[in-house]
Amino acid sequence: MDADERTQVRAEESRTAFFVAGIFSVILLGTLIYVWSLFAPIAPRDTLNIWTGLIVAVICAILAMPIAYSIRQPDEQEIVKVWSPLGKAIAMAMDISIAASIWLLLPYASEGLRLLMVIFYMAAISGQVIATAESLATNAFGIIALPGSVALFYFLTPGEYSNGIAIFCLAFGGLLMMAAIMLKQAVRSAFLARLRAEDAANQLTEALEKAEWERDSKARFIAAASHDLRQPLHAASLYFEQAQIARDTSIRDRAVQGVRTAFQAAGSLLDTLLDHLKLGSETMKPALDSLSLTNVYQRLDKLYSAEAGMAGMSIRFRPTLHTVRADESLLMRALGNLISNAIKHARGERILVSSRRRDGQIELIVMDDGVGILEEDRDSIFEEYVQGRSVELDPRGGLGLGLASTQRIAELHNSKLMLRPEWRGGAAFSLRLDISDTLPALAPHTTPTADIPTELAGKSVLIVEDVKEAGEALASLLQSWDMKALCATSVREARAILTSHRFDALISDWRLSLAETGKDVIAAVRLEQPDIPVVVLTGDGSPETIEQILSLNVALLHKPATPDRLRANLASLFIKPLDTEACSA
Repeated sequence: MDADERTQVRAEESRTAFFVAGIFSVILLGTLIYVWSLFAPIAPRDTLNIWTGLIVAVICAILAMPIAYSIRQPDEQEIVKVWSPLGKAIAMAMDISIAASIWLLLPYASEGLRLLMVIFYMAAISGQVIATAESLATNAFGIIALPGSVALFYFLTPGEYSNGIAIFCLAFGGLLMMAAIMLKQAVRSAFLARLRAEDAANQLTEALEKAEWERDSKARFIAAASHDLRQPLHAASLYFEQAQIARDTSIRDRAVQGVRTAFQAAGSLLDTLLDHLKLGSETMKPALDSLSLTNVYQRLDKLYSAEAGMAGMSIRFRPTLHTVRADESLLMRALGNLISNAIKHARGERILVSSRRRDGQIELIVMDDGVGILEEDRDSIFEEYVQGRSVELDPRGGLGLGLASTQRIAELHNSKLMLRPEWRGGAAFSLRLDISDTLPALAPHTTPTADIPTELAGKSVLIVEDVKEAGEALASLLQSWDMKALCATSVREARAILTSHRFDALISDWRLSLAETGKDVIAAVRLEQPDIPVVVLTGDGSPETIEQILSLNVALLHKPATPDRLRANLASLFIKPLDTEACSA
């Protein structure tokens, strides 16, 4: 039981004790009146009145406890620190007051009245054990004060039954102590079980609410993804029909270009989903490097200025000399998400991207002068598949992943994406990055894309794809680049082809059947050609699959892959790196 549970249990025990003691005090008050009437004729009036006043004061204190508690309604910490010790002190005062009657009143009583008082004493201590079950120390004090005092009185007072009564009181006190120990354990276990049951019920309620929220989020995601995917696919189907029936060459060319553009848009949407899945992988680690924000801004300007112009907005990148330590591709994606969101949803005129030094870091800020974020949406917009209500009426749609992905990128850099509440003229987001003390590395030399086709001519490729039509379509594309291609639909077919052919590269799907994956294909092909370069072309974007594929030291492409992207990846397998020593010579 931890400290919090211990406090809760002690508080529950004390609450129960207060109200049980209140009921017990009413019975005690009635007993006091009866005892007073018995001793009034035989005991000295002053002694009786002093003792009666003492008992009445204690009973009033016991009665006041539950009343004051109900009015105060203290929290658990206050109960444990203040009310519980106060209740124990009052219980001990009651024990002392009752025990005083043994020495003040019993000497004046007859043998029969003494026996009647012993019954009252034993009843009083039994009631206390029940009322204060949570405190063994209090009960031990009461047992010593009452049965112990009675036993001592009878040992000191000669009589026919004195020793027997004394021994009975001692035995009764011992049994009461054992009962008090067991009662405390039983009460504590019952309270602890109830508290844990309530906690489990609360956790279950929270889990159900979370599951319901996730279900609703996924439903929104499916609806948004379906909407956004249907748009380009619908356009592609219309363009395709137009390309088939058009007789005018210019119309047919525009239709073909429209098909390409539509499929690029669909591919871009799928890439967004895949990127978000990758960011959710716990194994993803940023490749930190020194980055000049000037270079980052220049690339972002080229990527988004035209799109912003079409939306009637302008982007301004405030000049900076700041250099940060970050993963370049992730930083580009994070800032790009913020800029793209502003272009699509802000409905403003200007976007400003700036940076400033703050608290030993560089703070990057992307702000716009659009409609802003509604107050009731500010806590939820960073959640997956959630869009603000001001965006829901926007016909340009979206998946609600941009800010969630950017938040994840910020976390990978030990930062946090913040919505700046002081900016009310639109929306402003910021994140902080560590300052880099080193100069950014020079960009690596890249081979011009115009030279790529010449690197592919004459190369032979083995394609393993379980969907025969998809494999044949890919083979036809490669053959249009003057390459040679053969197709297999399983590991067994691939092995059969390898007995009579050698290949320059392997392109394999990942999910081939319930029993086979691309890993089996790669193992079989590398058994015959250990150094063959491999490209895995898959539609599986789960982080686990991506991690497994990359561990095989192969290139990875996700479906749908555009011809340009496929051609560039194939060419990278055959292009030899520049000999820097020869160049310098």
